[in-house]
Amino acid sequence: MRILDSIRTMLTNKSSVQMVADDPHLASEIMLLVRMMFIDGELNGPELELFKQYCHSVFDIPEQDVPEVVKFLREYGYETSGEQAAAVFSEMPGERKAQLLGKLITMARADNVLHEKEVDLIARVSRVLGYTPEQVNQIVAGL
Repeated sequence: MRILDSIRTMLTNKSSVQMVADDPHLASEIMLLVRMMFIDGELNGPELELFKQYCHSVFDIPEQDVPEVVKFLREYGYETSGEQAAAVFSEMPGERKAQLLGKLITMARADNVLHEKEVDLIARVSRVLGYTPEQVNQIVAGL
């Protein structure tokens, strides 16, 4: 029986990469966060730790799967722009859009240095989501 249970578990449990690949919203959100982590050319400890925390607590991705998920998104998501990834959220409720934007802003601020490219990505995603600069400032103030 244990062998059959093991086989059943292997066949029914999706890997984290498969879970991300099968869900366009999840893939887009994680892709934007990965882009934010790497956009300044450096991967600092606080950014990586925050990303791992999001993967665990928000996306239900175990820490040991994070490198494979990042690798998958970097290899297969390179043709997707930030605007295209954000467009997946354009029809979502306002609260969900604000959560996405809040995560991006928090990621950008994680290393206590706000780079011009990080601000640019936030601005581009904000425009796609339909936010005005004043609304973005309100989201920032609420974090």
